[in-house]
Amino acid sequence: MNGQTADAGISGSQAQIAGLTNHRYVRWSIYALVAFPIVDYALRYLPGLHPLGAIWDKVVLLVLAIAACARYVSGVRPTWLRWQQVALLFILYVFALMFSDLSHPVMALEGFRMDIYYMLYPLLLPFLVEPDDVPKLLHAAALVAILVGVDGVYQYVMKTPIPSTWSDVNEQVRTRVFSVMVSPNEMGSYMAMMTPLVAGLALYERDKWRKGLYCFGVVVCGASLVFTMARGPWLALTLALLVVAALVERRLLIVLVIVAVIAFFLPPIHHRIADLFSPVYLLKASQSGRIAKWITAFGVMSGNPLFGAGLGHYGGAVASDFNYSTYSDNYYAKMLGETGLVGLTLFIALHLSLFADLFKHAVRRAAGRSKYVVIGGLIGLLAVLFHNFIENVFEYAPMVSIYFIYATLLLIWSRGFDGEVRHERT
Repeated sequence: MNGQTADAGISGSQAQIAGLTNHRYVRWSIYALVAFPIVDYALRYLPGLHPLGAIWDKVVLLVLAIAACARYVSGVRPTWLRWQQVALLFILYVFALMFSDLSHPVMALEGFRMDIYYMLYPLLLPFLVEPDDVPKLLHAAALVAILVGVDGVYQYVMKTPIPSTWSDVNEQVRTRVFSVMVSPNEMGSYMAMMTPLVAGLALYERDKWRKGLYCFGVVVCGASLVFTMARGPWLALTLALLVVAALVERRLLIVLVIVAVIAFFLPPIHHRIADLFSPVYLLKASQSGRIAKWITAFGVMSGNPLFGAGLGHYGGAVASDFNYSTYSDNYYAKMLGETGLVGLTLFIALHLSLFADLFKHAVRRAAGRSKYVVIGGLIGLLAVLFHNFIENVFEYAPMVSIYFIYATLLLIWSRGFDGEVRHERT
């Protein structure tokens, strides 16, 4: 793919999408995955559609698997990246853990599905998506985020009622927005992921109407992130900006200064952040809150340090359903308790490999305006990874699916950056 093709694609030209137009079911299945938050919510919560909500993603996976097998038979052999190799090792390890707990087969199977199911989609996408396809998919992803952001702002304006448990006892909040993500924390994580990507698209676009749409999107997505009143995504996005500024683009430090000023002068944000360092919060967290749950993970793991207590035994949705424990509020603590030091090491290695591939293939090879999109996507992905330190973000299907899907799309897009580099230099 040359730079001209990339620019035309993301600007919405009428050129054919090479990989996706071959079969409409494949095309719409991939677009459904890109729009996962809205599609999943609509099928699960709108009247009469709940049966579809329970199976739609399985149908999509089946369609993609059949199409990928057909492409493989026809001779398509995508480059096997390092993160995919580590992901396969992690899947095999969790598969072995499932069979080691035959005394609880249903729980073990559910734990296995929870840990690896949404990792399967990005392993199929390289067979079905070409670099020319990616810009339009990113465009669709941004439009979905803008719609969700608008809905979040609407909820804030209308003062949508929320449960009392969503605010501290001594805290008065107007509301906490959640939109189709159902939870303010998940909504915050989604906005922390998508706001930088939309900002990258705003810098990328030359057409004034599309640029205006994306600038509007940055405002509404950023506002929705603030209106969630979720501290975890705020801190995660700030840390992601700091890391990417240090490693890739130091001009992002200007954005960090702006974020710090806003946080200091907006009382709701200032108070929410300041509460984290109060003695009362730290005492509650150490007695029955997050800190206590994280320490518990070490206790659960200590019975079998290498392999953990077993799938579904601690810290996640499965453990909660089977009354083994509540949520750990730290996905890495959940992995440690369930899969031990071996599982946690493989899981962390998987994500380190993913970001190493993104730096090597996407960030370093992107040139010109495309680099804005890649950096924006990298910041958002990193924010989700950091947010998992204080929430079970990957327990929520829309977040774990789009995290892996969008990362994979950036890697697929990078396969065409060589031509774009030549174009940008001429």
